[in-house]
Amino acid sequence: QQSNRDFRGDFGPNGHDYEPCNEAGRISSQLSEGLIHEKVSDRLMAKMNRDFDTADRIQLELAEEGVYINDRTKEWRADGVRFIDPSDGRKSPSDRKRPYVQSTHSLPLPIEAKFTLERIGELVSERVQHKLENSFKKADSIRDALEESCNVVIDDRVREWSIGGSFGTDADLKRAHSVALKSRSYVKSYASLDLPDGVREDEVQARVDARTRARTNQQYKESDTMRDELLSEFKIVIHDTIKMWSVGGDFGSDDPANARIRALSTYTRRGGGNLSENDLVLIQDMLKKRFEAKRARNFNEADEIRSDLYTTYNINVDDKSGEWRVLGDDYVQTKAERGAKELSAEEVRIVESKIVKRAVLKKNRSYEKSDAIRDELQNTYNVMVDDKSKEWKVTFAGGQSKFAGEAARSQSSSYKQKQIEKVVVDDECFDRFDSTSNRVKEEIKIDVAVASTVIPDAEPKEETTSSASSSMSRDELTSLTVPFLKEKLREAGKPVSGKKAELVDRLLA
Repeated sequence: QQSNRDFRGDFGPNGHDYEPCNEAGRISSQLSEGLIHEKVSDRLMAKMNRDFDTADRIQLELAEEGVYINDRTKEWRADGVRFIDPSDGRKSPSDRKRPYVQSTHSLPLPIEAKFTLERIGELVSERVQHKLENSFKKADSIRDALEESCNVVIDDRVREWSIGGSFGTDADLKRAHSVALKSRSYVKSYASLDLPDGVREDEVQARVDARTRARTNQQYKESDTMRDELLSEFKIVIHDTIKMWSVGGDFGSDDPANARIRALSTYTRRGGGNLSENDLVLIQDMLKKRFEAKRARNFNEADEIRSDLYTTYNINVDDKSGEWRVLGDDYVQTKAERGAKELSAEEVRIVESKIVKRAVLKKNRSYEKSDAIRDELQNTYNVMVDDKSKEWKVTFAGGQSKFAGEAARSQSSSYKQKQIEKVVVDDECFDRFDSTSNRVKEEIKIDVAVASTVIPDAEPKEETTSSASSSMSRDELTSLTVPFLKEKLREAGKPVSGKKAELVDRLLA
């Protein structure tokens, strides 16, 4: 059966195709390198056989031993330093005010438990209030009492509590990362410069460890003095968030600031389009240059690059989602969701033919018939179609995934999409460049006084304006101001140069 297949022989002597991270330090895990390879291989086999529970369990076991896997880059590292997730710590204002609730992954309350569920909820709320009042000893006392009496664990990241300590795969993995980070000592960064001649690394490490002990014992003045001495004597910078030290202060890709900036400058391709490998390299280079121009507030250059992308490759860029796509009518299939059923080649052919037929019906404004095909695709094949990105995907039964939500949103009316986008932006405050100015303004050297006013205006939030502007007459468009017309053209991914009459013609085209 498919679940019993073993593909190790296809992946060389280690049984997997993950490479050791070039930026990792020495292996500090208690696991031997041979055992690490065995577990990474077991996890890969489980994933290939769609046994995701086993794959997640192995990844959690590895994380607890200070071994981390990056599926995106196909790398592993065992130096106790995890791969940076750019989204870590990113919370909206509404999320910070959200009350703590019992996790859906929590175990039932034991019969012999000291507290009722209601009382546990009250104590968790009291702990939150103590933290807000900076009464951390009282907050810690409540946390420890709940864990000792009822095995209740509180996760402040997800604002949940759980009997037994489970919060789901993703949250549990992050908790394992956090525990592993707290348990290891500070390590030298791979990006560090060399120590001065005659200075031994073990002696520096001993001084860094001494500072760590001082911080643990809340001897902050002593620890700050030790830190300043290391900086003065050897130009050593200590990064407490990632528990690393570096001569010269460079932490490379392990620095969360660098990871977030890199993530913000990386755009993901959506949809289809006939582009060569050389085209893709040039496009990524143009997108990177455009991002740097926006960071430098050189918006004229950024707009010129965007116009070049449109005129040369027919590309539309969505800064809010960090995505780009070739404008066109062709839909492409993307990777099925975890747990989704696998379509046969004949079923794929049927789905693709129906999607083409649906697109023709939509173009001819036969919306009732096109909606019937959409519903058939979803009910029969669990296929969702995203009309904005021009993608389709086999989803897991239930349709509650991120892609399913985006697909449903893409099929809403223009007005409805605007309302949904407004709720999302107001509730989450995750606009790409607004969040940059608020979240990492110090890291990317943006002037706080002007970041929140200049950056959003340079790139308006994308809305579905093609249908809105096409419904306006020439007279109505002519009555608008030139800046407003240019704003609509930017949102539609069209060039913004030219006289007013040319802008109107472009919107009507």
